[in-house]
Amino acid sequence: MHWDIIIVGAGSAGCALAGELAHSGSQPKVLLLEAGGQDNSPFIKFPAGQIRAIGKHAWPYVSQPDATRNNVSEGWWRGRVLGGSSSINGMMYVRGAARDFDRWDEEVGRANQASWSAAAVMPIFKALEHADQQGAERGHEGPLYVRTVRHPHRLTRAFVQSAIAHGIAFNPDYNGASQEGVSYAQLSQKDGLRCSAADAFLKPLRAYPNVTVWTDALVKKIELEGARAVGVTLLREGQTRTETADTIVLCAGAINSPQLLMLSGIGDPDELERVGIPVRAVLPGVGANLQDHPLLRLTYRVNVESFNLTGGWPQKLSVASQFALRREGPIANLFEGAAFVRTSPREPAPDVQLHFIPLGYTPTPDGGIGLAAIPSVSVLLNASYPKSRGRIRLASANPDDAPLIEPRIFADERDLETLVKGVAIVRAIMATQPIAGFVEEEIAPGAQDGVTLKDYIRAKTGIAFHPVGTCKMGVGPNAVVSPALNVHGVDNLYIADASIMPSLISGNTNAVCMMIGKKLGQSLNALT
Repeated sequence: MHWDIIIVGAGSAGCALAGELAHSGSQPKVLLLEAGGQDNSPFIKFPAGQIRAIGKHAWPYVSQPDATRNNVSEGWWRGRVLGGSSSINGMMYVRGAARDFDRWDEEVGRANQASWSAAAVMPIFKALEHADQQGAERGHEGPLYVRTVRHPHRLTRAFVQSAIAHGIAFNPDYNGASQEGVSYAQLSQKDGLRCSAADAFLKPLRAYPNVTVWTDALVKKIELEGARAVGVTLLREGQTRTETADTIVLCAGAINSPQLLMLSGIGDPDELERVGIPVRAVLPGVGANLQDHPLLRLTYRVNVESFNLTGGWPQKLSVASQFALRREGPIANLFEGAAFVRTSPREPAPDVQLHFIPLGYTPTPDGGIGLAAIPSVSVLLNASYPKSRGRIRLASANPDDAPLIEPRIFADERDLETLVKGVAIVRAIMATQPIAGFVEEEIAPGAQDGVTLKDYIRAKTGIAFHPVGTCKMGVGPNAVVSPALNVHGVDNLYIADASIMPSLISGNTNAVCMMIGKKLGQSLNALT
């Protein structure tokens, strides 16, 4: 069968794109391909099952040793299931700051093409949302449910109060007029259950016969005729087959979209020749410009019960009751507080993000982390605008070989300096009442004999699982897609996912991916 549009990847952007195309007046025949399976696992639906969901429904990628962090290798899990990473993530809903999109608009040199300014994209976010926050900036009729933590743990309330006492303004809605300040978390949830991109955009499509969804369909290659994309080759039910379409859209994410381009001969000639793939289109930026938010975890032992469930059965019954009556607590989510903060008055805008979790972690013998056996809390600190860049490369010409992920998280020393300043802010908040009255000890970083704070940060910083940038949007020599998201030099081929972001936003990236998918859907609908 010949399709009007094939979408590769039913993640956050792919689902939003499919949802938009379903409502097109021209009713294009759309095929949505997902390498993973159905999203009907209770570990996906119930947020407390996140770790199990990751184990069952993620691409098990492991990065190459990172020389900028003592040669550490780490998991780079990405969702392989309907809904993609929105089915396994922490559900934090963050639009990003308005200035992020105005910066994109300047960076991509849009040359009278599609605008990515805040004025252009904020109405798209609004159309996505069914938010419990009031105000003209927020959407209340969209398909994606967004709820604010209304009954936080007393440790979370104390953290917010201490941040205010430290001089950080309270912001009731960081997705509203301004992002800066300390807030209670907003989550992609309905009634305490995960509201993934599949829940929001795919499930309603049962009434629209023009969109067909195939799961367990692994795309191996984009088929080209000259400079035109004409179809994809995929493996499904043990059979290799080729499906053709007028338009191909990659929504496979910041790791798999560049991998698929390179497997199809689109990329840096030197890289393609290294693995023996004939060059079909010269785009040296494919796989380059990899970014993620560097994330450091600070952990504190406290003198009251936290979500670590050290209080025995009475506490567990209380947690169950909180979920049953209010749809909150650790069954619904761990993230309860958030803050967007400037590390210096000289910064033009917040340059670090904090997540507060009333639960603590401890190192495990295998180098990982586990739940602490004592009452404790964690503050996750990440640099919002990292300057370091890594890349994605092919291991071989075999589509079954995992790509090489080279993070280089501290390639630019300024990112390390930002985290040093961020640690000082977290420590100041935790030393301020009322949270200071609950803190008994800083477990991590804590006192490090013979180790400087910089050494500790370099050794212990991980990623926030927000990879972007590997199919950069723009018009320069290293850009992969135009501001209209079509691949430079290849007709009928588009990309809509985190890979097109020229630079990171301030905040979690899931909501932005949905916005990108919906935005391209609007553009494609206008063409049909």
